[in-house]
Amino acid sequence: MTMSKSCPGSRAVREPTPEYINCPNCGEEVEIWTHELSRACSKCGTRVFREQRPSCIDWCPYAEQCIGPQVYASLKAPKAASEAGGALALLQQEHEEATEQLNMLRAGALCLRIGASAAQVSQTLDQGLSKLAKALEFFDGALKLHFQHEEEDIFPLLDKRIGTQGSPTQVLLAEHAELWQWHGRLKEKLAALEEANNGNKATIANEINDIVGHIESLLRGHIEKEDTSLLALAGGLLREEELQAITEKWRSAGPQAA
Repeated sequence: MTMSKSCPGSRAVREPTPEYINCPNCGEEVEIWTHELSRACSKCGTRVFREQRPSCIDWCPYAEQCIGPQVYASLKAPKAASEAGGALALLQQEHEEATEQLNMLRAGALCLRIGASAAQVSQTLDQGLSKLAKALEFFDGALKLHFQHEEEDIFPLLDKRIGTQGSPTQVLLAEHAELWQWHGRLKEKLAALEEANNGNKATIANEINDIVGHIESLLRGHIEKEDTSLLALAGGLLREEELQAITEKWRSAGPQAA
C-alpha cells in the first residue's frame, strides 16, 4: 500500500520542526526537533525530553510503513529502555556512570597540567595521576564489559532485523575501536610522564590533556547516539523474550565477566 504524503499525523515526523524547551537543571533553552525524543543540554549536559503527545503513531496500522521502521521503532517505544527493566535499563545506567567517569578524567587532566607546570613536582600532579588512574580503571573494567555486552548481544540482534548496511551499529562499532585507540595513547603518555624529567613533564601533560579531550568528545557523543536512538530502537525491534534472555545471561555471568 502506498501511503499518501499528505497524512497530517505523520507530518511532524516526515517534516520535523524544532521545539524549544528549557533545561530543568540550568534553564538553558534546548532545541529538540519533533522527530526526536530528547537532546542533551549544550550548557550542562542534562538530558532534556520533549513532551510525547498522542499521535497516529500510537494507533494507525500503517504508521510503520508511513514513516519507516527505524523511526517508527524509536518513537513507538520512547520509554522502552526504562520499561524493559533489564538489559536496556542496565545499559542506560552504565551510560550515566560513564559520564561521571568522564568528569573524573577531565579533572585529572586539569590537575596534571597545573601540577606539571609548577616549578617543582606538586601534590596537584599526584592528584591528577590518581584521578586518571581511577578513570582508566573504569575504562579497563566496566566500560570494556559494557562494550562487550553491546557487541555480542545487542548489535547482532539488531543487525538481523535491519541489516548491517546503514545500520547504526556499524557506526557505534567504529567508535568503540576509535575510543580504544585513544585509550591506548593515553596510557602510553602517562607512562612517558612518569619517566620524564621535570622539564618535559609540562609538555607531556599538555599532550595528555589533548588526548583526554578527544576521548571525552568521542564518548559523550557516542553515549548520546545510544541514548537517543540505539536503546529505543532495540526496545522497539527486539522481542521481550530476547531482552529477557540477555538480562539473565548478564546477571548469571556477574559484573566481572569479560
